[in-house]
Amino acid sequence: MCTLSIPVDIFTFSIAINCCCHSNRVDYAFSLLATTFKRGFVPDVVTYTTLIRGLLSQQKSQEARLFFANLIKFRQVQPNVVTFNTMIDGLCKTGHADMAFWLFRSMEKCDCEPDTVTYTAIINSLCKCGLVDDALNLHSEMMEKCILPNVWTYSPIIQVLCSLKRWEEVGLLLNQMIHDMKISPNVHTFNILVDAYSKSGKLDDAKHIIQIMNERGENPDIVTYNSLMHGYCSKGQMDEALAMLSTIRSKKIMPDCYTYSILVNAYCRELKLDIAMDIYRNMASDGLSPTVVTHNILLHGLCQLGKSMEALTFFYKIQGLGHKPNIVTYETLLGGLCKNHYVDKALSLFRTIECNGLIPESDTYNIIIRGCLWSKKYDGACKLVDKMVDCGFSSDAATTSVLRHLLLSKAQDPTLVALYQKCLH
Repeated sequence: MCTLSIPVDIFTFSIAINCCCHSNRVDYAFSLLATTFKRGFVPDVVTYTTLIRGLLSQQKSQEARLFFANLIKFRQVQPNVVTFNTMIDGLCKTGHADMAFWLFRSMEKCDCEPDTVTYTAIINSLCKCGLVDDALNLHSEMMEKCILPNVWTYSPIIQVLCSLKRWEEVGLLLNQMIHDMKISPNVHTFNILVDAYSKSGKLDDAKHIIQIMNERGENPDIVTYNSLMHGYCSKGQMDEALAMLSTIRSKKIMPDCYTYSILVNAYCRELKLDIAMDIYRNMASDGLSPTVVTHNILLHGLCQLGKSMEALTFFYKIQGLGHKPNIVTYETLLGGLCKNHYVDKALSLFRTIECNGLIPESDTYNIIIRGCLWSKKYDGACKLVDKMVDCGFSSDAATTSVLRHLLLSKAQDPTLVALYQKCLH
């Protein structure tokens, strides 16, 4: 356009600046800003707000704060509520809640009244910090100022009240939301409630919430049913949990990997590995590929039953199918092999960890060291302790406890004494 002498104005530049910010090229956006000045254009508040949003989207909160401060200091533009909301929301999301609250309280000095979006951002930030009483006070303040809350204002408060098991206040807030404010909870809000009630064993309350959802035309989704299924499993009501799978399908909702993992985990806890394996194999019928979490659950279940060699065979099988293990996979297997006296197998497996692009962690070392101690491989334990220390890790309470117990029975063993001293240091 410029080459062809087609006229451009501040709106053309603003559109281009917005595109650059959405493309994560805020550096290009600021180059365009400089060009607007050269051409004699005066950027408006929308242009500056776009640039602030661009900086925040690229995790450049410090630059955004400085840019915003300079706008006010040099009076380049009068920030409006959208500018403040952009800045406050960005500060909240980048962990600068104190600064966001200070900016929120400074709005009135700049002749700018906070709106629902402003209060919601601050309330959400307070709830994430666990400051639910402050959030409730702010909620009351906005009501007194006739600033109407929305579903996103209520949801974080309800969530943190649920986590604190302040059920009476949850009920009052939900009642106020639906009946007084005529705000319909969305699926996200309902899922918060179903999940909280299910985790607390209040399954009747969870089912009642699902009933309300249906009555209000909010269709439960897979997250809703997964939460209820998890609640049944936690209470050992496996028949009801398994029946949920049929309910999910009857609602034309596709189960996800988490659905199956919940069931697999529950049956493994009940030591019913055959059923857990059947459920695991049924994942393929729903077109799902098991995740590393599902595999780790099954490996743990096999190890718990003392079937550590079967677990190792299963591990090699899924690896051959292209499933990548994580460090938890290895720690689960190492723990199972060591407890079932297959320490040589555990040592061989330990040596393959780095070959698979993983780095042993503190727990990994401590598990294999304890295995060596239980099987009287003290020299091997010594070498592993040295390697662990070189990596910046130290022995945990369980490893130190094993060593102390061995020393009580074999106080004269110099290798154990030296090993104990190393662990203490």
